Amino acid sequence: MKIAQFKPQFFVLFLATLFVSCVYEPVDGTVEPDPGSGGNTSGIFKADFNNNTWTAAETQVVISGNFIEISAIKSNGEGFAFQIEANETGTYAANVNIVAYSPAGSEYGYWSLNDDNPDENTGSITITKIDTEKKTISGTFQFKGYWSDPDTPRAAIEFKNGVFTDLPYITEEETNDSFSAKVGGTNFVSTDILAFEINSGADDWITIGASDTNMNEISISVRTGLAAGTTYPITVNRLTDDVQASYEDENGEHEAVSGSVKIISITEDRIQGTFSFTTNGTPSINVTEGSFDVAY
Repeated sequence: MKIAQFKPQFFVLFLATLFVSCVYEPVDGTVEPDPGSGGNTSGIFKADFNNNTWTAAETQVVISGNFIEISAIKSNGEGFAFQIEANETGTYAANVNIVAYSPAGSEYGYWSLNDDNPDENTGSITITKIDTEKKTISGTFQFKGYWSDPDTPRAAIEFKNGVFTDLPYITEEETNDSFSAKVGGTNFVSTDILAFEINSGADDWITIGASDTNMNEISISVRTGLAAGTTYPITVNRLTDDVQASYEDENGEHEAVSGSVKIISITEDRIQGTFSFTTNGTPSINVTEGSFDVAY
């Protein structure tokens, strides 16, 4: 599956864990809040489905260099999450952006992409107003959502009459996370950062991804439980390495085959480190002077 913004290695994982333990951060803003974590309670976010009107108790919005991120939840954890490749008003197709609803307590959800027919017009999101003085955003949406777990199929749901009005937003300048590196000696300047934890039993990972204005991407993954102050090597054995990395550009994904990641500090919700690596392929790509300091 390929989705328009971050490449599949980011977003398939992002969507699979969207309402469980991940944090999507366009340059450090938290889009998906935990219930009671202090998100915005002003403004309105609602939609009709299953013969009921759903109204959010809490929202968070971030407008970054490339994306508009909207999260809306109830106190039980169910909610909507949007990621739109835009930073201005307009109407955007749902099937080439991220539009999702997840029930309470589920790691799966109803996505705006039909895996059996990716070109299907499943709906749209319209950004009607971005008030830069009041720092609020308004718009409408409607989409057909397909259940994301192929092993337990469910009927698609039509989400109608969606509206969000005067939701407060923050911008990348107001956040604290950072990600930088040099690719072939040229500065890689991140405009969007994705950080999340994947819980899969004994093999849990923290993944940090960053995109620049040209949609080139760097991904760093580290196993949870690593020690601060320790440098971990990258080898060609992705099954046993404690850290992994890759770089992706218009020519595709280039996996790291050597290098290292140093963990400077790590807590239950934030990680800081440095990295450098060399990729496979001919010619190989050297990524140097890498650093990150992100919440996840």
